[in-house]
Amino acid sequence: MDREDRSNVTPDAASMCVKCGTCRPVCPVFGVRALESSGARGKMALIEAVSRDRIEQTGRYREYLETCLLCGACEEACPSNVPTLDIMLRAREKMASGVGMKTGKGLILNHLLGAAKRFRFAVKTGRALQGFMFRRVPAASGLRRRFPLPLIAGDRTVPKLARRFFTDRFHGTVMKGEGPRVGIFAGCMTNYFYPEMGEGMMDLIADTGATVIVPGEQVCCGMPALTGGARGTVRDLAVQNLEAFEKYDLDFIVTGCATCGGNLKGNFGALLDEAGIRKDRIAGFVPKLQDINEFFFRRGLPGQTPAETPQDAIPELKVTYHHPCHLGRLQGIRDEPIVLMESLPGVKYVPMDEADRCCGMGGSFSVEHYDISKDVNDRKVKNIIASGTRTVVTSCPACIMHIRDGLIRNGHGDVEVLHVTDLLVKLRGNKRPT
Repeated sequence: MDREDRSNVTPDAASMCVKCGTCRPVCPVFGVRALESSGARGKMALIEAVSRDRIEQTGRYREYLETCLLCGACEEACPSNVPTLDIMLRAREKMASGVGMKTGKGLILNHLLGAAKRFRFAVKTGRALQGFMFRRVPAASGLRRRFPLPLIAGDRTVPKLARRFFTDRFHGTVMKGEGPRVGIFAGCMTNYFYPEMGEGMMDLIADTGATVIVPGEQVCCGMPALTGGARGTVRDLAVQNLEAFEKYDLDFIVTGCATCGGNLKGNFGALLDEAGIRKDRIAGFVPKLQDINEFFFRRGLPGQTPAETPQDAIPELKVTYHHPCHLGRLQGIRDEPIVLMESLPGVKYVPMDEADRCCGMGGSFSVEHYDISKDVNDRKVKNIIASGTRTVVTSCPACIMHIRDGLIRNGHGDVEVLHVTDLLVKLRGNKRPT
């Protein structure tokens, strides 16, 4: 079943599952918990039972549904083509309107995330208070801090909120070129935690001759709301983002976040249609979306090394690559990052075992179920270390945060974790385009 044909999937589709168990070996949660309720087969059975009124929705049922990373590995492996991701999302929507969300989560997703000014105020308040809420980790581990709060596991390493957010610093037409007009969709992780990542992406795109535009009114892509069952919130966010970008008459809308890209490409068309948006406006937005790997793969990389530098004078950097679930499975972008890295002078790409196995982040999953999340992450860390490289590259800021946490927790804080744009910037130096 094609992803674009799934807007009408309902929890009833869980009956398509024939209970063969092919999904179990590929499920990262089942891999560390080995409970029937941990895998897709068990969850499809529960959803089907609720759909047919055999059992009621309860807090325990909600817990079963929420212990899923939504990585899509089960769907990819399924011989019956059961659309497990969409079934899970629809079941969570039904659950949210039935037994309801946990109080704090419901407050954030239903009343905070969709209200742009309120949400930004909350994030800025968090930035002001983070000095009191975090404790530092050794300087050798970089710009990370640990949560001492009961809400989040005390041994988890996270980045601090940026001093200046990306869209506060850059907005409107940032760089003018002779090429296409390219809008940057930053995403919350890049905007609030890794603005230097967005700046690097912006500079690299400008190096191709494009005009770079950062719509300052852009908001969250809404993936946390979508996965939490708050479809109304993500629908509102979709409309806000459409309005923020369409005024700039863009040729492309590029993001460096695999999760944002997966949601924007895979769900915004249906969400905007539900919101009553005209077809021509939707057609002027969704087809223009591209991941940064996709953009460079199609248009070519900007020059990374000076022409006068001999090839054999460039030191070799060995890197491995983690495939984000939302890039490979949701967008079908798997080869592009590898081809790009292999084309870079001075870079030697080393394949990693289980490179496309989930790192365990899963957005709010890693907050609500950190015990499971870190066990999944440990498997990823072992594969990174086994590759023999000291640099791991990926294409999702959330994966970067989680993998860094796992490396530090396992005593490998010296291993570098880079976004693909960080790697490109590192190779060309920090010179801004003129």
